[in-house]
Amino acid sequence: MDIFDEFWLFVRKYLFSILLILAGISCLIVGASSNGGTDLTQSAYFIYGSIGLFILGFVSLFFILQQKISRGITAGLSLIFIAGSFFYLFLNFKTVEDRIIYLAEVEESQDLAKQGLKDIQKLQEAYDRKYRKFAGSFTELIQFAKNDSIKVLVKAEGDLPSRKMTVEEGRSLGYRYPKEVWTEADALKLGLIVRDYAKIPVSQDLFSEEEQEKQNRIYPFDIDKLTVQRTIKNDTAKKTFVMETKLVDSTLHVEISSIPPYGPQFDYDVTEVFKLGGLEEKSMKSNWK
Repeated sequence: MDIFDEFWLFVRKYLFSILLILAGISCLIVGASSNGGTDLTQSAYFIYGSIGLFILGFVSLFFILQQKISRGITAGLSLIFIAGSFFYLFLNFKTVEDRIIYLAEVEESQDLAKQGLKDIQKLQEAYDRKYRKFAGSFTELIQFAKNDSIKVLVKAEGDLPSRKMTVEEGRSLGYRYPKEVWTEADALKLGLIVRDYAKIPVSQDLFSEEEQEKQNRIYPFDIDKLTVQRTIKNDTAKKTFVMETKLVDSTLHVEISSIPPYGPQFDYDVTEVFKLGGLEEKSMKSNWK
């Protein structure tokens, strides 16, 4: 028997078993390894399948070496082990696929909650600019958004003169000496420029169609649903944002929170609650980046 015949005999007798053993060991190493970069890990089904491949290879090699059973029985056992191993590997694939969908739905639900908080944040900041404090309730904030108005420039013609004011212009404005620098009020009185302002509702200014396009929103702004914590379609939970207040040295501190879990998220997967502001200081900052 030449070298080629000996090699071919080895391949026919042992190679299949050796490959199964190596495949089982390789899969066990992969299954036992942790991936710090993602939340995805191999499930127990993957480990079971890996062990099945290893046992299949070891048992088939043992019986071939010992010549205890016929080739037909060995082939039958091999088919059973292979079927079982692939069944467990399929279950692992399904588990990983479900986990990917789960994480995507949780992330989408978190983004929806953040969008709602950002809308509240914009309104609270506008409220603070006008009243030097935050609204102490959602009712107060919604009334502000609907009924209060903001002065908006709708027409502008001409620029402030860069020259010095003449003596005649100064006298017309009631000044003893002409001013070096023009103010908008002085230029308007003399008709040198045109500035027309209009008052529009706060919500219409902050969330106009043009502004919403700039904000790269997930869903259109709706003042009547300001307190509703939006979520994905297949999540039936009904949640609203929570506002807490605390008066410190006559200054109102406000904290606004979302309610976890987010979407299909399990309670043990909740690592943070998205919030605005805080009860320890006057702020409307978010706690996420």
